[in-house]
Amino acid sequence: MTQRKNTKYVNINLAFMNTNLSISEATVLSYIDSLSIKKGYCYASNESICMALNLNDRTLYRILKSLENKEYIKRVTKSLGNDGKERKIYVSPDAKNVSCM
Repeated sequence: MTQRKNTKYVNINLAFMNTNLSISEATVLSYIDSLSIKKGYCYASNESICMALNLNDRTLYRILKSLENKEYIKRVTKSLGNDGKERKIYVSPDAKNVSCM
């Protein structure tokens, strides 16, 4: 019997596939959207998103920038002084409306 590696699955919101997004963008947006359900924003670090989706950090950076340029997400970064930075990623209401259709 063969053993499976720790395989992770992401539930891609099919409504995002019917937009101008690439498959990678729809995957990242779906993941961020799922993480933002509880608090209204996604607090995950780039490192944790990369690990969950098996992405290179530069690839994730480009996807996040593209999603922000297309106004699907908004990133808000706040300085915490000597404690570093805090980033929140908000999914735009328009993107949420697309996902409800």
